[in-house]
Amino acid sequence: MSLHAYSAELHPEPRLRRLVLASGIMLFIAGLLLILRLPVAATYRSAIAVFWLALNAYEWFSNRRAYARFGILRIDAEGRIECRNGDGAWQAHGLRSGSIVLARFAWLRLTAADGLRYAELLYGDARESDDWRRFQVIWRHVGATRRSC
Repeated sequence: MSLHAYSAELHPEPRLRRLVLASGIMLFIAGLLLILRLPVAATYRSAIAVFWLALNAYEWFSNRRAYARFGILRIDAEGRIECRNGDGAWQAHGLRSGSIVLARFAWLRLTAADGLRYAELLYGDARESDDWRRFQVIWRHVGATRRSC
């Protein structure tokens, strides 16, 4: 991808990544407790619990693997997203539906070029960070473009 004049570089915070991983474990346990209380036969509860375990393990390990591989995230004016890998090279990413950007928080659902799917929780303040302000502007433009299609 060529370098664009208007882009934003966002630095994921390790604390927020740990929060995402910890909440994944807590929600898995909460879901498992609910499944075990379902008023169905034990064999059905067991099957649902195994499915719940597999689904959550896949999501959790995907996030963990992506957090170990990718660092800084860059989005340009056309909505293209790249992440810097451990070698310092930029790798193209795709944006999945379900991504949300608020004034100070963003929940981005991403897909790496190799198909790895994960989510990134970001925090920023437009008054303190030029990159966060540019990200907000780009997101408004990208969101308007995607809604009109």
